[in-house]
Amino acid sequence: MKKIIILLTIGILIISGFGTIATYNEKSTIHTSNKFEIENFVFPSIITIKEDNNYINLKMDGISTYISEPGCPMIPKVVKSYELPFGVKNVKVEVIPNTVLEYEIEDEIRPAPPHIPLLLTENNQDITITTKKNNDIYSSENPYPNTWFDYRVCCGLNNKNERITYVIINLYPIKYTPKLDKINVVKNTDIKLTYDLPEPKSVSTNSDYNLVIIAPAIFSRILKKLANHKTAKGVTTFIKKTEEIYKEYNGFDKPEKIKLFIKDAIEQYNITYVLLVGGLKSKIWGRPRDDPNQGTKGWYLPVRYNNLYDNPEHPLDESESTIYDPGVITDLYYADIYDGEGNFSSWDTNDDGIYAAWGMPNVENDTGIDMIPDVSLGRLACTSRFEVRTVVNKIIKYEQTEADPTWFKKAIAISGDGFLDQEDLDFQWDTNGLPDGKYVIEAQSFDPENNGGPIEIINITIDKTTNTSITFNHDDHLRINDYPSKPIAEIVSISEGDILGNNDFEYIPHEGQAYGNDFTQWANINYSDGILHIRGKTYDPKPYGNVTNINVLVKNEEGEVIFSDWRNNSEMYYEGEWITGEKVLNGGGGALYNTPEDFEKIIVWASKGNLKNQKDVISILSQGSGFAFLSGHGSPNVWADHFPGIPGNRGHGSFTGLQVISIRPYRKFVTFPILPMKRIKNINKLPVILIGGCHNSQFNVSMIPGFFDVFNKRNTWCHGYPVPECFSWYLVKMPRTGAIATIGNTGLGYGTLGKDCNIDGLDGGICIEFFKQYTSKYNQDGYGILGDAYTQTLVQYTHDFDIENMDHAKSLSQWVLLGDPSLRIGGYP
Repeated sequence: MKKIIILLTIGILIISGFGTIATYNEKSTIHTSNKFEIENFVFPSIITIKEDNNYINLKMDGISTYISEPGCPMIPKVVKSYELPFGVKNVKVEVIPNTVLEYEIEDEIRPAPPHIPLLLTENNQDITITTKKNNDIYSSENPYPNTWFDYRVCCGLNNKNERITYVIINLYPIKYTPKLDKINVVKNTDIKLTYDLPEPKSVSTNSDYNLVIIAPAIFSRILKKLANHKTAKGVTTFIKKTEEIYKEYNGFDKPEKIKLFIKDAIEQYNITYVLLVGGLKSKIWGRPRDDPNQGTKGWYLPVRYNNLYDNPEHPLDESESTIYDPGVITDLYYADIYDGEGNFSSWDTNDDGIYAAWGMPNVENDTGIDMIPDVSLGRLACTSRFEVRTVVNKIIKYEQTEADPTWFKKAIAISGDGFLDQEDLDFQWDTNGLPDGKYVIEAQSFDPENNGGPIEIINITIDKTTNTSITFNHDDHLRINDYPSKPIAEIVSISEGDILGNNDFEYIPHEGQAYGNDFTQWANINYSDGILHIRGKTYDPKPYGNVTNINVLVKNEEGEVIFSDWRNNSEMYYEGEWITGEKVLNGGGGALYNTPEDFEKIIVWASKGNLKNQKDVISILSQGSGFAFLSGHGSPNVWADHFPGIPGNRGHGSFTGLQVISIRPYRKFVTFPILPMKRIKNINKLPVILIGGCHNSQFNVSMIPGFFDVFNKRNTWCHGYPVPECFSWYLVKMPRTGAIATIGNTGLGYGTLGKDCNIDGLDGGICIEFFKQYTSKYNQDGYGILGDAYTQTLVQYTHDFDIENMDHAKSLSQWVLLGDPSLRIGGYP
């Protein structure tokens, strides 16, 4: 209690010392003078400081942004962003802290959660989860962070589609010195910003255009129809052939030549939108990659690969179980034209011929890439003229008239439980002094209204004349018949008929037995010095059933209770459901919370019982909607997720939500329908679909490489399925059904466990931000342009999260729009 009083006092002191709270986490308007000052910027107050598993949680009033390097102290930060004229030079920022207060604390500040890949169960590799705490930092006498601020200077589009210079300042009002158990808190600061205005440039005499379509000559005649349609709707459009670009521009490779043309199109024609048209040339055996930087020879329109290696410890030996991507497709490369001073951004900042390198073995990292789009860019990854014609007709039909609100004003959330975030219950039963004989372990869970679930009963024996025999058992899937269900108690660390004998026993279940066990230790078996550590799960399998109480008791042969203990307020979060849903968590809501108020919110969740298999997803998508959001796990072929609590581990607790193709020849495996997406019947009622998961938008796959995926060293992430085209593109290229556009990951998507699922950006956070951006535009004028919402999502992400963290940089660079960026969502009236 002493520690709580001290910490609350800190909050009171800070609150009483503060006056009016200044605006924060917002972008200021463009400034045109060479210098301005903002004096006495007052930080928001610390409103809650509480214990959490022997850690301290720090929160600030109105702040949802943190320093969130996995394993490092989770410290609130304030983001200030200023918009300056495009191309300003010599930007300098000075932040002067005023009135720094020092306080002692007794517990450590909570470490930021790990970033975990959103992989399917089809991948037989174990998930490597980063350590929970960075001991180098937590044992240090140096403050964390070691500065009161840092800043980045970037160029990009603002929410008015103006190209400006951003100065993004991260203010750190708290410094933490772990070894000395103290924090330093600054009350307010002076911010000084100076810069040189750019030299005036001559205005181009060329006519302005809104959109340029870049495509090979083979597609140009079909695309003329789309260009005429766009121009007729007021989006002035022209087509540029890739063959012309290759002749007219000198670049390191063909992707760079295309990027140089986009730069000229900005400066000569003032374009805002860029539509790339072209995918692989073959669905059967496409050539995805020529070298580390590009895919060109096998492509109608080239792709740029970044060289971000998720796990550089095993960069070349693909026989290792470590999960990583050796670079992924990034169309953001084509959109990020300028660096922070308005110069061409090559993405090869050290000129070594390796683009966007980070963690690549024996290669210097490329630093200073701002990753903010200077144009709104999307791609139609067409593999044939037939697909070009199909998608052109689809876009024109969609935009030709305003959508009927009876189907358009619907937002569909489809999800389940992303990760098993069970706390370690660790009931410790002391068997010393107990007589040999039969004993019964019982466990029962209760929701906050004290509604109890089924009782888990395990009969065991104490026999000190023989060896200990304890087995792992995870079978809660056998006690759930439907959803929602009653609270579940599941004991896994001892099983029916086990013996507590005369020797100690320890066992750590592997990933195939206990999901995420390397991180949470919720299922470890431990019997030592006569003490049995009873471990397992407690959860409430219903929507938002995130809190339970569990009672474990032991009875002897006479039925007497000889041991009883409780764990109250145990938390488990079904991550995808919170990410897609309406309820507020950590001060922010999910996608449906951020959807326009006049949209009907349709929830299809595993915890509701209306999401069990592909039929459920096909059925709801067939109704038509303006938007759909599938948040879960993925591959180029499949989107899937888990039932609440992941009962019986991933093998039993997972379901397939939707897939491109169901044939898996090397296992002689096929289910019907063979092409499930073709069963979607939403004819001309087409949503924009956001897809959360790994590799769903990896549009470099084809059938033969997908089939050989289990044998060769170049993992396509298709797991032996002969996938003709990736999940996200397949939805777009289907005639009249599926989606009008999709947004998803070309590489490994990342998420965080439990209650942190919506605060650390990554896969879930970036999708939530898209709905915020769309709703903001919708509330202004009743519609929105797809590329505007998509681009401003990327811009906001660079403001809120540390792009110097690879997982955040990757989350940005791999999040691709497969669709027309100039699309008027809901069509034209």
